[in-house]
Amino acid sequence: MAATSREADRRGDLLERLADAIAENGMEGVSIRDLATRAGVSIGTVQYYFATKSDLLQSVWLYVREHAARRFTDSGVADMAPADQLRKLTELLLTPAHDHRLSRVWFALAARAAHDPQIAALHREQWQGTEELLNRVLARANPEREREAADAAAALLALLDGLSISVITEPERMPPERAARIGNAWVEAWLT
Repeated sequence: MAATSREADRRGDLLERLADAIAENGMEGVSIRDLATRAGVSIGTVQYYFATKSDLLQSVWLYVREHAARRFTDSGVADMAPADQLRKLTELLLTPAHDHRLSRVWFALAARAAHDPQIAALHREQWQGTEELLNRVLARANPEREREAADAAAALLALLDGLSISVITEPERMPPERAARIGNAWVEAWLT
């Protein structure tokens, strides 16, 4: 195995352990020392891959984004009819369970974006792209409402974000099934 491949594996393992720490303990669980302990490596090894805590957090944001993108690709959403695309995107953008690991990491990072300009920039870029995708799909799914699609995309994304946060923080009030029902009702109303 080449050195670069081993380094990529080590870096990936560190990001996996970091995602575990954030999912379990939120941002309070993030420290280079804790990450080194979880990964069974020295602090120097962690610092080799991530010079600062900021590097670490930006890297884990990109890690979550990569996993989300893979879920979208694997779902086959690109090959679906527009109405089915909209339904599938809604499903993919909702947190599937209150303890869903990557959703909890996303939530912790999104909260951090309020005080971290670098994380905020990553969040803004990701959500702008997601909103643009929803805009295109909404317009194709109901061409008669194409002029409303941009605002509808923003509303749908805000709804799904809010539902996902509720699933994570209030699973008794907002179990995933209820969130899915609410999201799907919004989509069906758009399609009618």
